Amino acid sequence: MRRQDFDALAERLRNWGRWGADDQRGTLNHIGPETLKDAVATVTSGKLFNLGLNFDRNGPQTGAGRFNPKLYVTDLFTPLNPARPNVVYSDDVIHMPLQAATQWDALGHVHYDGVLYNNCNARETLTEKGAAKMGIEHLASPGIMSRGVLLDIARLKRMERLAIDYAITVDDLNAACAAQGVSMRKGDVVLIRTGHIQRFTIDQDRQAFNSMQPGLSPACAEWVHEHSLAAVCADNVAVEVLSAEGLSSDMPLAFHMLCLRDMGCPLGEMFNLDALAADCAADGRWAFLLAAPPIAFTNAFGSPVNPLALK
Repeated sequence: MRRQDFDALAERLRNWGRWGADDQRGTLNHIGPETLKDAVATVTSGKLFNLGLNFDRNGPQTGAGRFNPKLYVTDLFTPLNPARPNVVYSDDVIHMPLQAATQWDALGHVHYDGVLYNNCNARETLTEKGAAKMGIEHLASPGIMSRGVLLDIARLKRMERLAIDYAITVDDLNAACAAQGVSMRKGDVVLIRTGHIQRFTIDQDRQAFNSMQPGLSPACAEWVHEHSLAAVCADNVAVEVLSAEGLSSDMPLAFHMLCLRDMGCPLGEMFNLDALAADCAADGRWAFLLAAPPIAFTNAFGSPVNPLALK
């Protein structure tokens, strides 16, 4: 994406100051009491879906920067009282990147030109101790819950997986809404199914999963802004399309920059949407209650999440 085009788009989408100079929740401010009541009203069948990957040594990471979680047992068959050795407990610790599997990006995760969301100076905000502002704890309180809407772009294109170079367009998003009979509402969280996660869950090909991949084109950020959505999630690594051309452009990860830095819109990555998508296609209901609170790691750039969809 040419920098001139990017800057014009960013200027139109920027939410700085919209919810006050001290805001650190961004578009999650779109989720109000009415949105939550609408979300609860989508629950009619009591069907529950887990949208998260497991956090373990067999996860999707290749070890290039991020690695898969490592669990260590610190206590095993340890007596609570030496005088009663038959009453015992076990404990453990985990060593992992906070973005090892299904996760949220905090608003401090990416930036450009030395500035974060809401005009925060990056040099004054980001340190070796984490994000003094725009950390994930601000998305964790009071959390992330809303009406979720699944847009199954792979199904729209009559395939299980989009081609690795496919850039989802605004027309695709509108076509999916029309085909599925749904409309986006203020405060919704949209979940985009590309099918790309199958390259890990089925093929067990970590390299392919973390390499070039289909996803949202930068222009889709304007669609997110126009619909006043609270957050965007997808079943790939980056939510947006990853291509050699895009990564070498004037503004790599342009969708990330527009959402996190300019709009203050959180991104959820590596959501496993296949089982939910199959059920939605079967009953024709594509909206549900989504509960996906991040863990309140103070000053962190991201957080693991175990997202749940209740229909």
